[in-house]
Amino acid sequence: MQRITAFWSVFVFGNRAGIARAHTSGSTDVFGFSVLRSGAFLVCCLALMSFRLMPDDADKNRLVYDVRGAFVAAQPEISHRLMQMVHSYVSESIDVTSRATVRPRVVLTIRLASVKKEPFLLGARSSARVVVRAASVTTGEVIAEAKFTATVYGLDKDSLEGDLAYGVASRVIQEFQLAKPAPATLATALFPK
Repeated sequence: MQRITAFWSVFVFGNRAGIARAHTSGSTDVFGFSVLRSGAFLVCCLALMSFRLMPDDADKNRLVYDVRGAFVAAQPEISHRLMQMVHSYVSESIDVTSRATVRPRVVLTIRLASVKKEPFLLGARSSARVVVRAASVTTGEVIAEAKFTATVYGLDKDSLEGDLAYGVASRVIQEFQLAKPAPATLATALFPK
């Protein structure tokens, strides 16, 4: 008990008398603790620091809804082709998504708030600020909202719009945990659904 008191009196209160007591007691410990105890304490601390809590399942299923449809809206100066491509990608994903459990049914409103195109080093950079709202099918109230900015870089300015549409749609698909459509193959081309 004398060793612990000497340790705390030195490190907490700055009492030099604790050092004198620790040295006069005839022990070879450093400030009342043995090197072996200090090493064991350090190993225990490192082992406890390696544990982490897993995320809660409720947080993982935060934006999981039964999405019934999607609409894309934008200002008149934003390209209609960009809006159509985003709608097409998201609609294909909605068609192939099925949920194992019953989820609230919603309709997505994807609003392209702003689209910027600017030159970048060798090619160009395009970005879009997007607001996605999930409105309940039964009540019509907005029950979820996601805001993000999608940015793409490209060498070819002509394909930049398609890349941006794919980037926006991919982020919507990721946020609302929709299934990605399978790529077209020879079998799907010859035998469509």
